[in-house]
This record gives sequence, C-alpha cells and structure tokens, in this order.
Amino acid sequence: MKKLPFLFLFSIVFSLQNTFAQNESQKEEKPEFNVNAELRTRANILHGYKTLPTEENIAHFLVEQRTRLGFAYKTKQLEMNITIQDSRIWGDENLYTSTGIFGDTASIDLKEAWAKLNFNNFWSLKIGRQAIQLDGGRLVAYRNWSNLSLSYDAALIQFHKNNFNLDIAMSYNNSLMNLFAAEYNHRKMKSLNYVYLKKKFNKDFMASMSSIFSGFQAEGSATTIYFKTSLGTYLKFDNKKTFARGEFYYQTGKNVEGVDVKAYFFSADLGYNIGKIYFGAGIDYMSGQNPNKSLTDEFQAFDILYGTRFGYYGNLNYIVTPASTKYGGLVNPFLRLNFNFNEKNSLKTTFHTFQSAQNVVNPDDPGTFYKKSLGSELDVIYNYKFAKDISIRAGYHLAFPSETMEIIKGIEPGTSQTPQWFWLMFNFTPTLFSSK
Repeated sequence: MKKLPFLFLFSIVFSLQNTFAQNESQKEEKPEFNVNAELRTRANILHGYKTLPTEENIAHFLVEQRTRLGFAYKTKQLEMNITIQDSRIWGDENLYTSTGIFGDTASIDLKEAWAKLNFNNFWSLKIGRQAIQLDGGRLVAYRNWSNLSLSYDAALIQFHKNNFNLDIAMSYNNSLMNLFAAEYNHRKMKSLNYVYLKKKFNKDFMASMSSIFSGFQAEGSATTIYFKTSLGTYLKFDNKKTFARGEFYYQTGKNVEGVDVKAYFFSADLGYNIGKIYFGAGIDYMSGQNPNKSLTDEFQAFDILYGTRFGYYGNLNYIVTPASTKYGGLVNPFLRLNFNFNEKNSLKTTFHTFQSAQNVVNPDDPGTFYKKSLGSELDVIYNYKFAKDISIRAGYHLAFPSETMEIIKGIEPGTSQTPQWFWLMFNFTPTLFSSK
C-alpha cells in the first residue's frame, strides 16, 4: 500500500511522455527571468503575546527582520524558482567580541527551490521545496505572517483546465541521508499527501474538496507511521458586495500516539459591504474530547495540522494546538468591522469570544469541570499602501482572558494582567530585474 502513491505518480508521468516529446520538438521561446526582493521589518511591543502576563512580567520591545532574494525563470515547458531567506531578530548575532558584532553562524536558509515541468497546457509536475496553501489555509498553509513562514518539500502533480483544478501532492521526509530505515522526530510531519479538487463556477462562486493524508512516525520506531486523514469541503461566494464562506472537515485515522481519531471542524462567515464599510460575522467550531472518553481510547479533539493560526483564532496566538484548550475543542464566534477609506488606506477590526466545545475536567476537584469561557480578544490592523512595492501596516491586539484561560496557561486565577501587543511593519518588495 505504501508504494501506491509513487506508482500512481509514475503512471501519470509515463502516460504524458508522448505529449512531452511533441512539445520538446517545438521551437522554444525566449525565457523570462525575474529577480525579486523582500525586506520586511516588524517592531513589536509585547506584553502577553502567546502567554498571559503577570505583574512579574515587563513589556518588551524587539524588532524582527526578514530578507528574501528570489530568482524566477520561465519558459513554456519549464518554470523554476529559487528563494534565499534570512530571518533574524535585531541583535541576535552569535559571532561577536568586545570590539564588534560580526554575524551569525547560520542565518541564511533556502526558502524555496522548485522546478515545474509543464507537459502540456493542462498537466504539470512541480517538484522541490515550495510554498503550499489549500484554500484559506485552515489545515495546510505557508503562514506568511511568521518571520520564517512554512515551506514544504513535495512533488505536486497539477491538472488545470478552464475553471477546474486537480492537485495531487506527495512528500516523504528524512532528517539525514540514512542508508536504512531510521527514526524521525515524532513532532515533525513525516509525510504530507493530498488530493485537492477545485471548481470555479463563475466569477463569484467556487467550491473545493480535499483529502489530506498526514503521517507522523511513531516515537522510537524506524518503520511505523501513523496516518491521519482529513476530509473536507470549502465553499466561497464573493461578488464584492456580499461575502459568504463555509468549510467543514472530518478527521479519522490515527494520531501520533497511534490512537484512533474521530474529530471534526466547521466554520461559517458572512459579510456585507455598505459603501466603504464591511460588516461581517462568523463562527469556528473545533470538536473536543468528551470528558467521559479517555485520550488513549479515542482522540476527538480536532487538529488544524500545519494550518494558519494568526488571524483565525485571535492574533495573540493563545489557541494553536488541541492542548491549547486542554483538548476541550473551541467555539469561536466573531464579528468584523472593516473600513476601506480609499485605495491606499484600510482598517480591519475583529472581535472574538472563545469557549471550549466540551467540558474539561478539573483534576484538582474530581467530578467538576472548568468553566467553558476562555475569554475574548480585540484585533485591530491598519494597512497603508505607500506604493506598488511598499506597504506599511500596524496592529494592536487586546485580550480579556477568563479564569479558565489563566489555569490553562499555568497562572493563578485573577493574577494575570491585560495582554496587549502593538506592532509596526514596513514591507518592501521591489522587482530588481525583469527580462520582460
């Protein structure tokens, strides 16, 4: 069974060899070549990001910086992209003396390095290190907000015709050039595979279906991989006046401990534009663990895999894994109020309320449960488009944690201070060279 994905990939490539041979004989056009750059700095005042502050904690100021240099090559048959990235905190250099700061031992990373082979106008194979996102990024995303963001080493078969897309992705990871089967960090995804179908029915409405197969290698084993299957659908309608989105996912298979999984997620979002003002409301729901069911018998807490956290569940990032709510799941109703002042200026505000989907047992008082309320959060983000390749953004995030959230974060109830986070970000994305 483990060989089937690779046999399937080989059969598709083999079936297209005649088409590729015909294309190869055609006159090759002049290639396009582009060099792109990005420099992004984000200054932060932190007092409660990811964890709750107490009176012992002092607000902190730091600056993040991300620098990228990308090379893109394109012909009718072949596309290539290589992107080099440096991600740092100002002052994090580890090569220094009393006379100066000289740099880092390892600061440069390979963000992307992929080649795309176009067999014909419909079929292609994209292979290498690449950014991947499915729809809004609930379960698989490149998470560009992070200074590092995510990249995936994968082979991606794509079929695009008219308004229909089919993507088939396969990956299998190792930490070293092992000559025999070996252990792999059980906290890192060993294999990510998916089948993705998307149909755009008209300019306003699209629908997609995805089957994601994510595997984690069992701790202490060189051969056992536990696969979890996430099946779902995504619907979106947007005619610039009315916006509607809905998505649902069901998870089965086994988690990293080898326990059977039965979990689900759904989300709905509705909005309407009145002039330059957007009003919206929605809800996210992640299933949680039934308190009468042991985590070792059946795992019922939904896992958002490598999906987007920032923005969906509050920008202070208190809810990132099933353990963030002690496996109680999540109910997240939210309201949006956005202002599009003009083409260059906009303001987005979102208010969340959080509570667990299931009762969570209080281990200090057997037979009782924590209160379901986890608190609320207000997120405000301002965007200014200074020029085509220059943008300025600022954000302010304020949370009101409940007693249960304090307990989850390991803080004595009633002792947390108001979590706040302010940031100011400059993003420069010029095209340094283009052969067009």
